[in-house]
Amino acid sequence: MERGQKVWWVRLSLITGAGFLLRLAFVLTVTRYDPPLGDQLYYSAQALTNAQGRWFQQPFARGFPAADHPPLTSLILTPASWLAESAGSFITAQRLTMVVIGTASILLLGLIGRRIAGSTAGLVVAGVTAVYANVWVNDVLIMAETPTFFLVATVTYVALGYRSSPTLRTSIALGCLAGLAALTRPELLLLAVLLCALAIALWRQQRMQNIEVAKYLGSIMIAGLLVVAPWVLWNQSRFTDSVYLSTNDGLTFAGANCDRTYYDDIGSWDIWCAYETQVPEGADASQASSLMRRDGLQYLKDHLGRYPVVAIARIARVLSLGYIGSNNNAAAAEGRPPWVSMLGVIQFWMLGLGAMFGYRRVQQRIDRLILIVMLPVILLVAMVANAYVRFRLPAEVGLIVLASLGFIHLVGLRRRREVSFASE
Repeated sequence: MERGQKVWWVRLSLITGAGFLLRLAFVLTVTRYDPPLGDQLYYSAQALTNAQGRWFQQPFARGFPAADHPPLTSLILTPASWLAESAGSFITAQRLTMVVIGTASILLLGLIGRRIAGSTAGLVVAGVTAVYANVWVNDVLIMAETPTFFLVATVTYVALGYRSSPTLRTSIALGCLAGLAALTRPELLLLAVLLCALAIALWRQQRMQNIEVAKYLGSIMIAGLLVVAPWVLWNQSRFTDSVYLSTNDGLTFAGANCDRTYYDDIGSWDIWCAYETQVPEGADASQASSLMRRDGLQYLKDHLGRYPVVAIARIARVLSLGYIGSNNNAAAAEGRPPWVSMLGVIQFWMLGLGAMFGYRRVQQRIDRLILIVMLPVILLVAMVANAYVRFRLPAEVGLIVLASLGFIHLVGLRRRREVSFASE
């Protein structure tokens, strides 16, 4: 390894270490004694239930199967829960597990930045990731956002390499990564479709033979399906109604479509709306989800004239362009201090401004698409389901990279030999 390479890795390691210390300090001084709130409660309790040998049974309703959320986050937390349960500190151990994954994301974003625009860009991207509040606040909680961010970053890094050198092995890897991402958040199954679109774009650009692109498309889709298939098939065997990735869709639709979210706190999400659904005693989670989904979709159908207003409000919410106080209150109910949420809003505005300049610095059109492809996905999720700011995180992988390139351009940190932002 050349001396310049060694120096770069040392600098990246220092930035990553600083990001780790920030996250560790926050866990030990702020969230250490906080109880799990919101979705944290499920992920934490489900991991502990797994560690006790009752794999994916309801933590609070013994004997019933559980798939409130896809399984990967709870699986990741299970080893730490098993090791720390006897010491009575398993919640802290779970949070520290997330800190480790979040720290790995800093390193990975640095590699993405270097692959896109050179060594200086890699260090700036890593630095922005280390201090960006909307990222690190999730890394100190017990939520799906941290592994989601890591997996989307991994897909981005691999896809950028795939663009210059598509192979069957990389196609399979991308499909597997898309499947793993879907096992953290269901909507990320769309990644497989988007990756297929990437393969088609490469086919047109590189004039590949039809049989070759068909092989790549098939390998992406098959690999992704094989990853999620065991969970889906197991769910079909243990619930009354059909369950695929989770039983949370009914709760989501019912909480998104009611008087409070359409007319009071417009565009919000309210769990108490879902609890208004009458669920028969003894019904399992799949039956409850079906009933809630029915009620939510019926409300949407009955209030279609109001829906455009709600959809616009949700877009404003997820992009931090409005309803900021309401968003911050929702974040506080999940364990995020209001001052951190407000810092995240300000930083997001700065990133958005930087990304406008950074987008133009990426010369490869396919690279631009890879970096922004998650934005329409999160907007779609916001419009039809939930506009919590944390659901924006998959799109912020590309946003951080583009904003960092914009910052470099604006302040002139880039060296002359890195003037071209063509990929290496």
